[in-house]
Order: sequence, then structure tokens, then C-alpha cells
Amino acid sequence: MTQGYTTVLQLTDLHLFAEQHGVFNGVNTRNSYNQVLNHVRQHYSTPDVIVITGDLAHDNACETYQYIADSLKVFNAPVYCVLGNHDHSKNAYRVYPLAPVTTDLHCVFGQWQIVLLDSNHQPEAGSYQGEVSAVELQRVGALLSRYPKLWTLIAMHHNLPQHDDRGVAIEVRNHQQVMAYFEQQPNIKVVLSGHVHQEFVIVQNGVCYLSTPATGYQSTSRSGQVTGEAPGYRWLKLYDNGRFETDVRRVAYWVS
Repeated sequence: MTQGYTTVLQLTDLHLFAEQHGVFNGVNTRNSYNQVLNHVRQHYSTPDVIVITGDLAHDNACETYQYIADSLKVFNAPVYCVLGNHDHSKNAYRVYPLAPVTTDLHCVFGQWQIVLLDSNHQPEAGSYQGEVSAVELQRVGALLSRYPKLWTLIAMHHNLPQHDDRGVAIEVRNHQQVMAYFEQQPNIKVVLSGHVHQEFVIVQNGVCYLSTPATGYQSTSRSGQVTGEAPGYRWLKLYDNGRFETDVRRVAYWVS
């Protein structure tokens, strides 16, 4: 860890295939993912921790989860992940933990704790919406009580704030309950997510909600249209005093 702050690399919505030429919405997702990893290596030092916020594999294959773990060894950093609505949990947990990917849902770095939150409770057929269970919220509460002096970052797949992306106003069915709880906790500073394949920042009642571009295809808010925007990722600095900095970077050269 760099003295005074922790660096976090967020990757999201990889949608990878075991077959190297696999395409999702017109994008070879393995190629775009590798371009993102190369871009990180060219522009940043090694992160202290890598967080993946869901939709790792699009084909449900164990080999895909294996490939992800192997590809991230180059960073020599621990990798924490939550699963998305496209992931196959049984196959993911047949492979993980596998260095550097852990199945732990909590970690502490400096004066921050990172809590990985499952937003896939009771999935509904034909729906991409998520839900956070009461058990998960209780787990967050227990960690806040256990570490009352630590600032907190929550990482989850689905977005919490209403944002009208793709004509869908709500991505988490019980979002109001979850947001109300988070915004009552003074130590929760940041909520990271993916799912919608685009960037946005929404600050509400002291909590900063961040959505991050996918490493694969991108979509346009309120339209559902796939765009030619470049794949991206998010980099964060979490300072020990509770301040944080973040930016989104995209690969420098991209042809969709």
C-alpha cells in the first residue's frame, strides 16, 4: 500500500468467453479486456487491490473464470469480486478461490474497508434487475460495527440510484431501502457498480455512487443502443483521512 492512501483498480462487465474469438454485442470481449489491462499497466503503477463488479464470464464456462485469474497475476495484487446477473455462481465457485482471485467479501487496507455486496438476491426470469437481501444488509451493518473507525467502500454489480438508463429507472428492486440505509451510515463514502456499461456519478446525502464503463461494449443512457465508445476502467485513491480521488480511463485506440 502506498503510504497515506490505497489504490484500487475497478474492472467491470468483462463478459468473457473461453473461446478467444467470442463476441458479445459486436465486441470481441477478450480482445477489449486485454487492451484494458495493457492500458492500466502503461498508465498506472500496480494497484493495491483489484475489485471486479460482476459479469465476469458470459459463457458460464469454468475455463473462462480460470482465464481471468491467470490474466490478473501480472499485477501481483489481490483480486476481490462480486458476481453479476450473467455469471454462473456454481462454476465461478468451482474455480475460485484461485490466486490472485479470492472469494472473500471483505478486506481492510489502511483506514478503509471494502465490502463486496451481492445484489443478485431472488433473480426473476427475464429481468436484469437485482435485489439486496436483508441478510446482506445485516452483514454490512455488522462490519460497520466491527470497524467503526474505518471509512467504507461498497462494491456491487447493480446500480442503486434511479438513472433511467436504457429506459429502465430502477436496477435494484429495493434500492430505496438500501440507499436509505447506506446514507444513514457516516462511514460509507463510496458505492461502486457496473451493470449498465457506462459511466455516471451521483452524489446523494454524503454517498458517492459510481458506475464504471465495461471492459467490453458500451451502451448509451436511455436508449439501450450499443455505442462505439472505448472500453474502460476506474482508478481510485482512498486516502486515510476519508478523502478519495477517482477517474475513468479508456483505451487510447479503439475500433468497434
